[in-house]
Amino acid sequence: MQALQAQLANQLVAGAIALGVVGVVVASLRKLPGTLWSQLRRVVIVSATLDSRNDLFTAFVGWLNDQRFGQRSRWFTVVQAPHAVAENEAEADDTPKLQYSPAPGFHIFFYRGRLMWLQREIAMNLQVVETIHLGALFTPRRVMEELLENVVRHAGEQRANRLMLYTVDRWGDDWRVADSKPRRSLASVVLAEGVAQQLHDDIHEFFSRREWYAQMGIPWRRGYLLYGPPGTGKTSAAYALAGELRLKLCAISLTNPKLNDNVMADLLQRTPPRSLILLEDIDAFFNAREKQDTRIQVSFSGLLNALDGVAAQEGRIVVLTTNHREKLDPALIRPGRIDMAVELGNADASQLKGLLLRFYPDAGAKADALVASYPAGSLSPAQIQQILITADSLNEALATLRDAAQAAPQTLA
Repeated sequence: MQALQAQLANQLVAGAIALGVVGVVVASLRKLPGTLWSQLRRVVIVSATLDSRNDLFTAFVGWLNDQRFGQRSRWFTVVQAPHAVAENEAEADDTPKLQYSPAPGFHIFFYRGRLMWLQREIAMNLQVVETIHLGALFTPRRVMEELLENVVRHAGEQRANRLMLYTVDRWGDDWRVADSKPRRSLASVVLAEGVAQQLHDDIHEFFSRREWYAQMGIPWRRGYLLYGPPGTGKTSAAYALAGELRLKLCAISLTNPKLNDNVMADLLQRTPPRSLILLEDIDAFFNAREKQDTRIQVSFSGLLNALDGVAAQEGRIVVLTTNHREKLDPALIRPGRIDMAVELGNADASQLKGLLLRFYPDAGAKADALVASYPAGSLSPAQIQQILITADSLNEALATLRDAAQAAPQTLA
């Protein structure tokens, strides 16, 4: 009797195992067609995916706008072009430039004689993310790579004479292209004699000495401090330096509540190549720390490590601006972190004349007479420029500048 029970138990176990094996096989067979199709697709179809969290997506939409199939699509999306400008800046107007591209959905197009398609989708979760899936049948991967490289070149051509301004995105964890501006030369910023050339030559020398830095074992980084009263051209000088040297400009505020030590370090490690990093009004950071502003998540030690820690990115320029140098911690502006400190003060006589002649090139002797009676340093370049912008004539500008300069000592006292 016991032998019969054992035999039945063995049969039940064996049956259960057999049934399980059959189930696994059947389930695998059911999935086999889908698996084969998935593998077959990878063999015959090349695909690429872009999404709106990357600058390449914006570049691709701009490229579509300039392609024949993008212009002729009868099912399209319209947005205001983010960086479109007139060919001649003097003839630019305020009319919005529109950008057209195929709407969300499935679209077919030809690229270099090959049939391709794109599927455009919009997903909404914590943020709106737009995705484009590109595909091509019986096409080498290299063709898809060439298309994307063409997109990058197209974007580069559109930005060739533009200064690209990057800021921290709304989530605080990556850089985004916020704007583009016409490149300015250093000559467009009227600084005290010799200052612009000094900055220009120093940065040029820095970029030309990469191998020397490596041979000497010195981190290939350069830091500048521009300090002085408000309106003296500190930010304008930084923009002009980036424009003339064809650098990207990455502006970051340490009072951004999205930033903390880790995010700050990560951002400064991932700035675009050949970037000038601008930290404006750095004294505001120290003021906020003194007031124990709980929104400020970046610590002083975190800032120092981000600027020149062992993981800090090389080949970059950092420019700090401040209205109050005396409020900065000496550790921040010591040699090695700040390689050159440049004071930009109120306008001297040569700056006043340079600004006046820019607005009124024929001022001549009248400009010389104004300069002769001008108390040096009484007006900031921003004050002078504002007067010149609002004046309706040379005589009005001269009179207003003279009155403002005479009143300035009493006003500033």
